[in-house]
Amino acid sequence: LEFRRVLSVGFMLLIAGFWACQILTPFKGLEYIILFMGTMSGWFSVYDIYDDLISRRVNGSDAVKFAEMTHTSSRCWGVIWACISLFFMTAGVYLALVVLSLNTQ
Repeated sequence: LEFRRVLSVGFMLLIAGFWACQILTPFKGLEYIILFMGTMSGWFSVYDIYDDLISRRVNGSDAVKFAEMTHTSSRCWGVIWACISLFFMTAGVYLALVVLSLNTQ
């Protein structure tokens, strides 16, 4: 418990340091840090969908309920949701990079 608390406080101090550098200097690294954090969060959601719905079956999941309603497989719904998640994550990263490139011009 103490390690997680120290890790969380350290992470907040790191982000605060990047924010201070963003304000006080011409260094613009905060946008890339936030883009990295968002991308990693998106990849974790895709992994979680794969782990819960494609590689193994969780009986209480939404995919099982959809499979019962549509008479398909819960893995089919897992693949559909993973594709949707990948699409939106890719679109988000692309648009973020476009906005970042517009800000640097």
